[in-house]
Amino acid sequence: MPVSLHCDIKAPTEVATAMAAGWDSRVELLHRSSGSLNSWSLVRIELDALRSALRHSAAEHIVVLSGADYPLLGVDALRAALRPWAGRSFLLNRPVPFEHWSVDRHPDGGQWRTAHRFLTRGDDLLTIRGVPVRFPWKRPLPEHLSVRASSQWKIYGRDDATRLLATLDERPDLVRFWRSTLVPDESCVASILSSPELTGGPDLPECHGSPWYIKWGQRGAHHPEWLVDDDFESLVEALAAPEGDPVSLTRPQPHRIRPFFARKFASDRSAGLLDRIDAELH
Repeated sequence: MPVSLHCDIKAPTEVATAMAAGWDSRVELLHRSSGSLNSWSLVRIELDALRSALRHSAAEHIVVLSGADYPLLGVDALRAALRPWAGRSFLLNRPVPFEHWSVDRHPDGGQWRTAHRFLTRGDDLLTIRGVPVRFPWKRPLPEHLSVRASSQWKIYGRDDATRLLATLDERPDLVRFWRSTLVPDESCVASILSSPELTGGPDLPECHGSPWYIKWGQRGAHHPEWLVDDDFESLVEALAAPEGDPVSLTRPQPHRIRPFFARKFASDRSAGLLDRIDAELH
């Protein structure tokens, strides 16, 4: 499978060199740049990778993965799992307001993320003591935009990826809007693809399931837990769950669906678990 690889400019040069060494033409190393949490820079890097994937492959689906993600299915099983999604993207997305995006100071289902203009330095949010800085007054949403809550980790259908890039290329005002939005990597893509008046294409249906296994700790936690050796049985149990399909997932699900990938793994603490996944699941 072709891979478009981005290594953040903040990583040591020897790390980037090691990541790129030994690969053949299946892997294209993207121009290294800096990505920052909650900022447009992460979306920019994702869009650059999409362009690369569309240029260098005929893949029907393009998966967005981080270095902390790992497939739970082998290549043939993954291809089979994606057949029901032919011509479709598979990404968790729900209309905003989205209850899980409410916080104590802003119990509005995440509407404040887009309703205010956040200050930026280049493609990164400006923060003071870790708090993003924004204007106090609200701004209007771009016309015809349907805001969706989503995830940075997603599986694009090829047509959706092409339509997304064309829309952003033709509408610099949308780029300006998302550049000054909080955590645009969790809303930009799904929102634009859910706005057919902007893209000229079909609406992205709601999706109440995700192809990722993620272990969350306490309710309201901002980051998932690292997966370790003791989590293997939980992964096996997750893989025994029913498969999600494009029709049923437009409605809330009473159960988990079978994941394709999992996160978060680390080279040190997850080494034994990764070996078992390779040996027993793939």
